[in-house]
Amino acid sequence: DEMVYDWRKAVSAGKQDFYVKTFGHFEVFANGQPLVFEREKAKELLAYLIDRYGSSVTTEQIAVVLWEDRPYDKTLKNYVSTVLGSLKKTLRKVGKEEILIKSRNHLSVNPDKIKCDAYDYEKGDVSAVNSFRGEYMVNYSWAEFKTGVYVSMEQDQQQPYRLPEYCHDRKG
Repeated sequence: DEMVYDWRKAVSAGKQDFYVKTFGHFEVFANGQPLVFEREKAKELLAYLIDRYGSSVTTEQIAVVLWEDRPYDKTLKNYVSTVLGSLKKTLRKVGKEEILIKSRNHLSVNPDKIKCDAYDYEKGDVSAVNSFRGEYMVNYSWAEFKTGVYVSMEQDQQQPYRLPEYCHDRKG
């Protein structure tokens, strides 16, 4: 029964009006269909913002992460603006532009407006925990660190709780 419940919950999550899948390959679904981005870097920008879980980033931080091999200059700064405009356009088409929070030279997402497997995993949602298979946004090298965090969280959940060593040395 529990497996059927988890399966139904996962299937219904994919059919929601806007759902972000980070486990495995990064994918965004609108009305049950994969969202089509006109620029791959716009999709990667959204992935990076999702990964930041609401923390804001600057234009320079975005450039350094998404184009790690290029120096940050005026041309790259302008390209970041172009990619951001493309992302906004894509989100506007599905009525979800409000997930972005933009202020002067800072950008973030509002996690409260996003249904995301990683966000559910961090909240301890059973279906999300069961859907994690050791892979997180495998299409982006910058996401490798978070993969390690999730793998560690998964291992901690599988281990029985043990008192730290220093507790065993105490008397009384």
